[in-house]
Amino acid sequence: MDGTAPSPSNEAEAVEVSAEFGASGAAPVTAPSRAKKRTTVTFYLTDAMRNRARAAYRQTSFNERDSSWSEMINKALLAEVRRRESVYNNGEVFVGNGDPLTPGRPIGY
Repeated sequence: MDGTAPSPSNEAEAVEVSAEFGASGAAPVTAPSRAKKRTTVTFYLTDAMRNRARAAYRQTSFNERDSSWSEMINKALLAEVRRRESVYNNGEVFVGNGDPLTPGRPIGY
């Protein structure tokens, strides 16, 4: 990677994230879609991480040309997905589906 964040607006596989974090620290996230259909997924953050991310967005959104908080979160998620594809899948895109993830923490963590 060249050190710049990927631009979700140019990626068909981009994951869009909607709106602001709620009071619980959960943020709605959408799943990848070729048609860019949005759906929500909840994930949890500590208050400290949420506040740090929000501060980073507020301080850098103009320079990074983020059109929204969602776009910044989208870029971060896409960068991590690409990193894992590179490390674990020979740089190939992981093929996903709509099957639900197993709830909870995996045994052994």
